Amino acid sequence: MDRRDILMALPVFAGLSERDWEKVSDLFSERQYQKDDYIFREGEAPEALFIIKTGKVKVLRHSTDGKDVVLRVCGPGQMLGTVAVFDGGGYPGTAQVIEACSVLIIARNDCLTLVNRYPIFALTVITDLGTRLRSSAEQIRSLAVERVEQRIARVLLKLAESAGSDAAEGRVIEMPLTRQDVADMTGTTVETAIRVMSKFRRNELIRTRRGKVVLVSVAALQEIAEAR
Repeated sequence: MDRRDILMALPVFAGLSERDWEKVSDLFSERQYQKDDYIFREGEAPEALFIIKTGKVKVLRHSTDGKDVVLRVCGPGQMLGTVAVFDGGGYPGTAQVIEACSVLIIARNDCLTLVNRYPIFALTVITDLGTRLRSSAEQIRSLAVERVEQRIARVLLKLAESAGSDAAEGRVIEMPLTRQDVADMTGTTVETAIRVMSKFRRNELIRTRRGKVVLVSVAALQEIAEAR
């Protein structure tokens, strides 16, 4: 798919006329990133908004003890940097490439112009920010009240949704996922993450295939994640 096809598939640009498309598409450039590259780093000035065309990116924050905490995993069609672009502060997290990707980029000033010119663009950005805020609130509640098994099951399900593909043996999380990653995303220790993942594997809820986690029983993991 070319740049315009990607943009046209996004709700944020729904309803643009042919004449508008010529103006909007010219505002975007495209850049390639390799695995482990940084698209932007936490605290940097917000120079641009990014839309993932292909590949996957993780957004993380650095904790006071030097660890990286993965906040979310983003794939094609998702935006990066919206918070910073619209409030003017530094990027609140670091965006690092999980697998080689192509990203569409629009400068901050051009992005603000689109908000003023196209109400649908502004509405979609607000919706994206609202979804992010709701997700953050759910994550805070999860860390406060849920058992670690619930938190890990929930993270596996979320990754399977955002970065997964179906296979004969189950839902494959198509990205490297270490026990340290699981611990960071669920606010627990590596030792606890290993123990819980081993338990899930013994109970045949998950398995590992060529270094990737496979969700063998999505339904069982959902029961654990939603247990009260």
